Amino acid sequence: MDFLIKIIEKRMMPIANKLASNNELNAIRHAMMSMASFFMVGSLFLLLAYIPVKGYDDFLNKTFGNGVFQGLMTSVSGATLSLMGLIVLIAVAYNYAVIKQTDIPYPIVSSLMVFLILTPKNSNGIPTEWLGAKGMFIAIIISLVTTNLYIKLKKLGVAPKMPDNVPPAVLKTFASVFPITVIAIISILIKASFLTTTYEHIHNFVFSIVQTPLLRLGNNIFSLIISEIIGQLLWFFGLQGNDIIGSVMSPIWMIQTTANLEAFTAGLPLPNIITGIFRNVYMLIGGSGNTLPLTLSMIFFCKSKQLKTLGLLALPASVFNINEPIIFGLPIVLNAIMFIPWLLATPIAAVIGYSLMKIGLVSATNGILIPWTTPVFLSGYLVSGVSGIILQGIILITCFLVYLPFLRAMDLQILKKETEKLKEKDETLDEIDLSDVTF
Repeated sequence: MDFLIKIIEKRMMPIANKLASNNELNAIRHAMMSMASFFMVGSLFLLLAYIPVKGYDDFLNKTFGNGVFQGLMTSVSGATLSLMGLIVLIAVAYNYAVIKQTDIPYPIVSSLMVFLILTPKNSNGIPTEWLGAKGMFIAIIISLVTTNLYIKLKKLGVAPKMPDNVPPAVLKTFASVFPITVIAIISILIKASFLTTTYEHIHNFVFSIVQTPLLRLGNNIFSLIISEIIGQLLWFFGLQGNDIIGSVMSPIWMIQTTANLEAFTAGLPLPNIITGIFRNVYMLIGGSGNTLPLTLSMIFFCKSKQLKTLGLLALPASVFNINEPIIFGLPIVLNAIMFIPWLLATPIAAVIGYSLMKIGLVSATNGILIPWTTPVFLSGYLVSGVSGIILQGIILITCFLVYLPFLRAMDLQILKKETEKLKEKDETLDEIDLSDVTF
């Protein structure tokens, strides 16, 4: 086991460290994390409009009028989820500009300008389909490329010479004219070049050549298992596996989640099994590694005082899917005994969930973006109904069986040490001669 850990550490860690320090991936990751609150709010309002309870629609229609309440609630989701691509573009450009330490507003506005130039128009204006999840990949590409281009063009220093007493804000404004002008010209040339192709515009090109193949890859159970194993390996060595894997996979999972949400609100069959919500609700119960059953096992089945106490301390956080106390307190990090169950628990949960949804025994997730801290069973019900609760129960039991043998082995080791320490303490007390004590 030590030999295997050393090989992984030698071969994998340099790659993981490069990914963790990559500016572009960091900008995407920070953008997705910071904008998650907007998408959650939109999803929660959408959930209020379509709570999966029998008779709920009839109650709303009788109380507020036919579709009135639903229309008010979906106006919020329309201003958040339906503009997902546009929101992510702004967030990525902002975070990338911060990382690159350049003037904040100009790369953001330039990215927005490029996106709007390249987005096709019709008689009603800009089609909303390209402003939402469908346009997310091109939005990310535009924000990264435009910000980089703006920085390089600005470094050329092409700007009118101004008197020394001109305010800095005015100097920055004139310094940004040349980069923005060049970026606008390049955008027009790109737009014109795509008009001569069968794609007609860059959105169709990126969607066909890049986004569609990536979505097929993202909706594949094998790619999900591989990404999760890599994430668990990173965690094992103390790196934030979720962040590193999420910076690559989150845009794909978010698009698939949104596709399910659109189908759910339209009353259509849910197209995707693998979504970001599927992962959060069924593969991260208690946090990375599905550690809630591990925490419960420590409380109810461990005999050592150390593990039982740690389980009690970690339980409140674990209920809300926060498991750093377990990862660094048990620990999971570089703990050879827990290596195998830690690596296998999440992929096993993925296979169980995917299989039961594939054969129709459990409903696919409806796309509602509930907070990742939503407790088990409540989260399952909100995204998959009663079948979601049952699936979470099956996964909890399975992961409990995966962790228990290895936890028991660790518990016996710790219990033996605790017993030896207690025995040494008793022997020390027995050696004390009370006759030598004076008052």
